[in-house]
Amino acid sequence: MNTDSFHDTIVRAARKLPEEDRVPLHFEKRIMARLAGVAPVDVLALWARGLWRAALPCLLLTCLTILWSVGGSTQTAQGEDSLAADLELTMMQPFEDLTSEFLE
Repeated sequence: MNTDSFHDTIVRAARKLPEEDRVPLHFEKRIMARLAGVAPVDVLALWARGLWRAALPCLLLTCLTILWSVGGSTQTAQGEDSLAADLELTMMQPFEDLTSEFLE
């Protein structure tokens, strides 16, 4: 059976039925009874579930970051001295520019 022709036949038959303005008996009570059976949404439970699901990826990311930082800090004393010198140069450069302007 072709579903499109079946659907069209049902729609045509439904359109031939007369419209009614009255509501079925106890319709409101049936709807309210169904709504009373529905549990309310617990937003805090949804939030907690999401946080627990995110805990493992965050823990893995933290461990990877720790491993990366520990692996990057195995420089020799020479490398640490040059890093300290670069930091000092970077931090003191603006002040050296100011003193050179006043001395000119």
